[in-house]
Amino acid sequence: MRNTHTNFLIRKKIGLLLVLASCLFSVPGFAQDTRTITGTVTSADDSMPLPGVNIVVEGTNYATVTDFDGNFQLEVPGDDATLVVSYVGFLTKNVAVGSQSTFTISLETDVQSLNEVVVVGYGTVKKSDLTGAVGTIGSESLTERNITNPVESLQGLVPGVQVSNSTGRIGDGFNITIRGQNSIGGGGDPLFVVDGVPTDNIDFLNPQDIERMDILKDASSTAIYGSRGSNGVVIVTTRSGAGAKGGLTVSVESFVGVKDVARLPKLMDPQTWWDYHQSAYLATAGTDPNTGAVSAETLANAVGGNGSNEELLRRVAANQSFDWYDAVLKTGVQQNTYVNASGRAENGLGYNLGIGYQNETGNIDNEELNKYTLKLGVDHNINDKFTLGTNVTVTLIDQDQGSDVAMREAFRLNPFLDPYDLDGVTLFPQPGKLVDENGDFIINKTSTYNPLLEINNSIDNVRRWNVIGNSYFQYQATDWLSFKTSFAAGYTDTRRGRSWGALTNTGASNNNLPSARLDQSQNFNYTWDNQFNINKTFDEKHNVSLLGLYSIFSNRNENSYSASRNMPFDTSFYNIGSGEQSTYDIGSGFNKNTLRSYALRLNYSFDDKYLLTLSNRWDGSSVFPEDNRWDSFPSAAVGWNISNEDFLAESTTVSNLKLRASFGYTGNNIIDPYSSLNTLNSQTYYDYAGTVSNGFISTQIANAALRWERTREFNVGVDFGFLNDRITGSVDVYDRLSDDLLFTQDLPSETGFSNINANVASVNNSGVELALTTRNIQTEDVTWTTQFTFTKNTNELRTIYGQSEVDDIGNNLFIGESLDAIYNYKFTGIWQADEADEAAGYGMEEGQEKLLDVNNDGQYTPDGDRIILGSSNPDWTGSFFSSLRVKNFDLSTSVIVTQGVLVYSNFHSNFANTRDRGRQKLDIDWYVPANDAGLPARASNTYPQPRNEGSFWRNNGVGYYKDASFVKVKNIALGYNLGDGALEKLGFTSLRVYANVLNPFVFTDYEGYDPEWAGASLNTGRPASVTYQLGFNLKF
Repeated sequence: MRNTHTNFLIRKKIGLLLVLASCLFSVPGFAQDTRTITGTVTSADDSMPLPGVNIVVEGTNYATVTDFDGNFQLEVPGDDATLVVSYVGFLTKNVAVGSQSTFTISLETDVQSLNEVVVVGYGTVKKSDLTGAVGTIGSESLTERNITNPVESLQGLVPGVQVSNSTGRIGDGFNITIRGQNSIGGGGDPLFVVDGVPTDNIDFLNPQDIERMDILKDASSTAIYGSRGSNGVVIVTTRSGAGAKGGLTVSVESFVGVKDVARLPKLMDPQTWWDYHQSAYLATAGTDPNTGAVSAETLANAVGGNGSNEELLRRVAANQSFDWYDAVLKTGVQQNTYVNASGRAENGLGYNLGIGYQNETGNIDNEELNKYTLKLGVDHNINDKFTLGTNVTVTLIDQDQGSDVAMREAFRLNPFLDPYDLDGVTLFPQPGKLVDENGDFIINKTSTYNPLLEINNSIDNVRRWNVIGNSYFQYQATDWLSFKTSFAAGYTDTRRGRSWGALTNTGASNNNLPSARLDQSQNFNYTWDNQFNINKTFDEKHNVSLLGLYSIFSNRNENSYSASRNMPFDTSFYNIGSGEQSTYDIGSGFNKNTLRSYALRLNYSFDDKYLLTLSNRWDGSSVFPEDNRWDSFPSAAVGWNISNEDFLAESTTVSNLKLRASFGYTGNNIIDPYSSLNTLNSQTYYDYAGTVSNGFISTQIANAALRWERTREFNVGVDFGFLNDRITGSVDVYDRLSDDLLFTQDLPSETGFSNINANVASVNNSGVELALTTRNIQTEDVTWTTQFTFTKNTNELRTIYGQSEVDDIGNNLFIGESLDAIYNYKFTGIWQADEADEAAGYGMEEGQEKLLDVNNDGQYTPDGDRIILGSSNPDWTGSFFSSLRVKNFDLSTSVIVTQGVLVYSNFHSNFANTRDRGRQKLDIDWYVPANDAGLPARASNTYPQPRNEGSFWRNNGVGYYKDASFVKVKNIALGYNLGDGALEKLGFTSLRVYANVLNPFVFTDYEGYDPEWAGASLNTGRPASVTYQLGFNLKF
């Protein structure tokens, strides 16, 4: 520890800043009978004076700060006054004035503040004693951006944690990856633990109910979770009664917002689209018998469908177009309200109650999310030996997902089609197949269905109940030994109902009759943990902490579905039995898995300088064969608090410096519980007599050698703080090898099976992570803090099927490349007119795509010319956060960065089909060769000539690979905190009003909806939106 003199010098410097800041403005007292008191404030630890201590007369504007020697002078309104004495790093103290005129006030060190703790799994550790790579996010950071999904609220806050939106549709989940992709066939998501309950996700939680999240990243931290820790662990601690103070505190948080569609892809204007559409027929229109070339007449006949597009041609001539964007999209609305009450009774009972409601409508009709949350936490300190508590969270999510194809259909329809029949009022099912009163085509183009009918005649409703609870009992046997038992359980009930009316695409495929499907699933899991903790200090320098754990986990899933077609009435999914009996489709499933575990963890520190952590967990899992069910997952870590060494004791530059190193093993058992068994499925077949028979067939061969996926990781990190922690941060470098990865391996046909589940691969992730926080300005009136994160992760397949040289091209697995590698031809431009002869040698024509001839053999071949183009795994990610406070105003902003991402864009692949449908509406620069049909030639080296046959890109869609790198401003918020005088009149403790904008700016070259979900299916992908919010936070 540093000597007393050094502590005193630091306090003097802090105090000097506070004293100077206090001189910038002063608050006069009210004119009344007053008297003057004087005094000195010191530290209870060493009796040293404390400069810059705030002293306020409770309930008034009388205030001052201590000088450089800890002395103060203050006017007080009378003997009944109470002094509130507060200072950073010390406990606030209330002092009654009475008749006394001179005071000596001693402040106790706030141990909890100085020894900030980190949740590390089955316990906590002082941040100064932490040896692993752990990111901690407090409640303020989770909620300050007004994001309603708790996973999204993590975005950009912790290096090494990649979070991205999956579709852009309201209520849909977010993808989260910690330190890269570790698995091929097993699960890749981290383990979420909410108040001791393992969960698949935390979308159901209300961010306002969360006290903190601790993200365990390296093996030393996650090894205590053994077989479930290889993908990282996110420990969620919700608000409970444990931290409740005396008296009742009530807070209300509420905001409303509107969601506008933003950054829509730039489309062709109607006339440009018509030019584009005509040029597609140059390759397929009949030729003039006199010239042997496509003429204006033959082109017009082809485009006009030989008389079947009379109405379309009329609309083109009159420039009568329709805006499908405007017809389908609308402004969404959101509202969110949260009420919290907490306190602690005189008998030691602490309580925390939170109630939340969220409503949000999407940018398409019939998309709506309603979310109701109830959170109750109760803790009771019975006496100094016994403590018990309970936490329960109940959530109901009712989500209308709307039509899954309406957005797609809206972008497929060309601008000269409209949604109506000839009367201009009735919605017509297929705008591209319009007929007159005689039933003859007057528009005969695309068969795409009317998106407005899809919206009005489709239902996709998801209703999900989530209940999680945890109860614990703790016995403090001595001041160094405690026992704790806890039982945690989670229950999820999900019902998804879908129906498609007769006037939808699905209805048309079912004899123009409605159809419906109902899916239901239930999950129940419980965890029973029993642990003892020893925490003892010897000779004032040796601190030993030992954890022993016995744990049981059980998980049970049930699911069923029913579906029918050709229903006589549109009764949604509530009367599936009304469908035609021959179309009935029903099924059900069940699985169960259990886990038994033992664990030990030892933490040792010497003189607060040298740190050691050892742990081991033994897991037995039912998902593996009997001989392979048990495995152990050890870890070790060391740390050195360099800043506590004597040679840095006098340093005014280095305030914190710690070196960490860790090594450990974790596992992954997220596989089908019956993957190692020989399984059967029912099968209907015809015997030789033509009789229908029912029986069972073997669908999966047993593998008695199936074993755990196992990950070993080495991590080196440094935590630093400079200039009295005005600059703080950490750097981590890691190398992670995941071995025995589960995947399906092909089998010889003689076995009767096509493949088998086996441990066949290994993957390496290595990278560097940086977190940096700077307190740029820190005065009484102005504070400005900035945060930066940077992550670079390299993902590499090391072996597959026991070898490290031969790729598995069919499964897109390439040795030495990322698991998300993209393998195809490389597009290099468009064959121009003067290159026609060379193009012919490659089997191509003028106006078609030019590819890289990798092996220079004069032809394009799959084996010789396809290469790795890139990966959807980013080269690097980063973030920037800024928080500025000027007196009562605050301004904050956040920015996330993702660079070096290549994706196959489903958005582009759907709009580029040119088979007489005219889907392509993106504003592109396409190629048109010289021709006799009267169409102007167009030179382009980026997009080929459209052709009314085959695919737009003739070679594996080479043009659909897009760079999805981006810089996104996630939010900008401006707030105002009401002053003390106004608060006193209103009877409030605090009140903040604010305006917030979510996702206002995106900088990217990607042309689709949003680069964050560029790889999403077009059916579920949605345009990006900007949300404008107004809200308040009130406490009383």
